Amino acid sequence: MNIRQEKQKGFSAIIAVVLIVLFSLLGIYMATLSNIGSLNTTQSLGSMQAWFATRSTAEWAIYQALNRPACTCGTDCCTTAPAINGATINFTLGGANGFQGNVTSCTENTITEASSTYCVYNLGITTSKGTLGGITYVSRSIDISVTDAP
Repeated sequence: MNIRQEKQKGFSAIIAVVLIVLFSLLGIYMATLSNIGSLNTTQSLGSMQAWFATRSTAEWAIYQALNRPACTCGTDCCTTAPAINGATINFTLGGANGFQGNVTSCTENTITEASSTYCVYNLGITTSKGTLGGITYVSRSIDISVTDAP
């Protein structure tokens, strides 16, 4: 009896195709992780920049509320020209470049305690950059109260 062994052909090609597919999927997965990590870093940085731009807008609004020579407590300083309420600040320099700060609300309350009368200003501030719904959109909002009490 004559036994003849035939070499198997094509088995290595199947393994090579499987390995190529697996390494391709691994590469796509790693690229996706890299993109997500990069986007998270960008969002984190943008969030920090938005916070400082919001604080800058708030400092401007506080200064305007407390340091207007023609505006006294009870005369609605929030709407006296130039109005604090609805004011917009466009940042063009430094880390806040491209942000837009808005004073979304300003209310003035007159408080009398004993013989002292003073004002309390409630300010709403929102700062944003980018297009709403966009992948790099970032926004911050704060509400603060400040008084001219001694």
